[in-house]
Amino acid sequence: MAHRHPSRLNAEHVAHPSARRLLKAELANCAECRASGDAEALRHPDVLDSLLRGFVLKRAAQWRDRHSRYPTALYDLAPPAELRLLSAPTREAARLCVIGSRSGDRVDTTAALDELEAMTAAERRRVLDDIIDALLEGEG
Repeated sequence: MAHRHPSRLNAEHVAHPSARRLLKAELANCAECRASGDAEALRHPDVLDSLLRGFVLKRAAQWRDRHSRYPTALYDLAPPAELRLLSAPTREAARLCVIGSRSGDRVDTTAALDELEAMTAAERRRVLDDIIDALLEGEG
């Protein structure tokens, strides 16, 4: 990467540096860096896992209520109206992401990552787009 994107990023649950770089490139609307970041996320499971964990934790915080029981799949927390906004491959990934506790300190994305590996390239790209859109929702 020949340049930097100095934007602030509030996605505190996304820890991997490459994943954070991708989100900053999205915010800066830098096509070259976005394409590079997307390719890296789809090629390296640890980058995709970081984005997926951030997505799970952000959505779980938005969707849970005081009656939520754990462990639970992210899909089970989602309001029906929100599920309709997600693509079918993203809904399948959400079905397989398990949140172990209300605090979000135990999130299991292993089954979702395995499912993503089995998806077509177009489906994986769609899931990545949905995850990024959700993570950047509310970012300035």
